[in-house]
Amino acid sequence: MRGGNVTFYIFAGILGFFLLAFLIALPFCIRRVGLDQIGVRIKVWSVDRGVVPEDYYVGWHRGIPKVDEWYIYDATIQTEARTVEPPPGKKEGNPIKLRTSDDYDVTLEIIVKYKVRREEVYKLRKEIGVGDEYKKIVSMEAYDAARTSFGKMTELDLYNPFEKRRRADEAKDLLVQKLSYRHIDVADVLILNLTFDPKLDRRIKNLKVAELESLAYISKAKAADQRGITQTIDADTEAVSEKIAGDKSAKLAILESMTRQRITEILAAADKYMVEKRAIADRYKEERVAAGQLLVDRALAEGERLRRLAMVGAGGDLIVAMEAARNINLANIEISTQQIDLLDIETMVKKLGAVGQ
Repeated sequence: MRGGNVTFYIFAGILGFFLLAFLIALPFCIRRVGLDQIGVRIKVWSVDRGVVPEDYYVGWHRGIPKVDEWYIYDATIQTEARTVEPPPGKKEGNPIKLRTSDDYDVTLEIIVKYKVRREEVYKLRKEIGVGDEYKKIVSMEAYDAARTSFGKMTELDLYNPFEKRRRADEAKDLLVQKLSYRHIDVADVLILNLTFDPKLDRRIKNLKVAELESLAYISKAKAADQRGITQTIDADTEAVSEKIAGDKSAKLAILESMTRQRITEILAAADKYMVEKRAIADRYKEERVAAGQLLVDRALAEGERLRRLAMVGAGGDLIVAMEAARNINLANIEISTQQIDLLDIETMVKKLGAVGQ
């Protein structure tokens, strides 16, 4: 039992030692790549030693001392400043000196924005070398592109902002083509300043003043021409306006005449319709009145006929007796009630001429 315990403790001690050694050595065997960085690993001791054909991004990666070498590149947008003012970390500036196509010395200050191309940084390390060698290449290529593009300018172009912007775009295109083979992407080329000899400055200003005066004279001449054209246009416009007004008045008169004629026709048709309807109504009225009068006449004739028939016979005698009785003036007649009984109706009727039944 004692021999077994000793062996166990020895084994555990050795294992603990190696574990402790591994933990101590582990930080020295890995390499961290930041979020804004791209890493390139080189195998120093290996069968296939050299640059590993792969870009390494944010995270922890193998980095064994004496076995692996690491180079870290900036993955963000970088700046190459070719200015009079010295950039950070340098003692003096490095503006671009060039000559224009009409042989004038000009100092150009530009800023180039660029970045290394992802997935190709290991190629950049393999082809260009270690450190900031690629930055030197960017500076030289920017110089060549600027001289090629801005060297085509003339003295009059130096004050033309559109021409300067066009030359900057041309320099950018040239720089993009040259740096594309170097695994670098150009974001933009910015012009900060363009300076030249004071004598040239005065000459350009004089030329510009003369050019502006010439343009002013041309503008005045064109303005005079335009005034003549404007007057002609005004006269033509007034004539056209008067013609339109006359045509409008004529059309209104014609429309008014047609409207009046149409109103007259409508009123005549209405009067005719009213007269016709009134004649029809009058005729209908006369017919109804005649028909009514005819019925009245027929009724009177029938009544007369019936009266005459009634006059024949006892009925006629009674009527005669009644008329005789109505015509008696009792105020002037003296009647003896002993001889005549007025209450005896039958006797009285007979006395008046009616035949008894």
